[in-house]
Amino acid sequence: TTNNTTTMDNSKNQTIQQTQTPPSSILIHSCAGGVGSMLVQMSKILQLKPVVGVVGRTSKVEAAQALGCDVVIDKSCEDLWKAAEEASSNGLYTVIADANGVSTLAESYRHVAPSGRLVIFGFHTNLPMGGDLLHPFNWFRMGWKMSQMSKFDPMDLVTANKSVLGFNLSFLVDQMDMLTMLCDQIMEEWIPSAQLECPRIVEMEDVSEAHDLIQSGRSVGKIVISTKNW
Repeated sequence: TTNNTTTMDNSKNQTIQQTQTPPSSILIHSCAGGVGSMLVQMSKILQLKPVVGVVGRTSKVEAAQALGCDVVIDKSCEDLWKAAEEASSNGLYTVIADANGVSTLAESYRHVAPSGRLVIFGFHTNLPMGGDLLHPFNWFRMGWKMSQMSKFDPMDLVTANKSVLGFNLSFLVDQMDMLTMLCDQIMEEWIPSAQLECPRIVEMEDVSEAHDLIQSGRSVGKIVISTKNW
């Protein structure tokens, strides 16, 4: 009986350890953006490897490397998925974080490893960009892109052992206990210990410039608006 109990305890501990083992690889789209830059740094803290980041401009490659990416893919001059396959040992990823929407979702899902997960946190390529956002053509184009969005077959999710998750911080306001715990970890542990770089802080009077910068697609990292002196 003692041996059986010991064996059960060992099996239980091994199962717990396996469950707690972090994913071994992650691909992060828009890795120099607001959410992506945080994901890169958190992935390094959690010892994921390799951390592969994707940028859409050559000017952002250096910033992505500085954040901690093991590999940076510049999709403006590289074949994104060929480079992604080469950067992973088996061409697949345990986690893929995708903020692009229609332009990459299907291939992102295809490159998720068995038991892996696709985390969707935005739809950048679905949305109009530039100055004339309210032009009727932009709304027509956005509607057409929405009609082309990937649809995930529940049967395929089961047989492939994959998960598709959605995330939007704006819709978590009723989860204050969880958010408080996570924010405390960031503010009290990761930022003071320099494991996580503090976002760029912009004063309220400069909010229009910050907005224009984000809309241009040239911004790097998270931009936080300070209301301290407002």
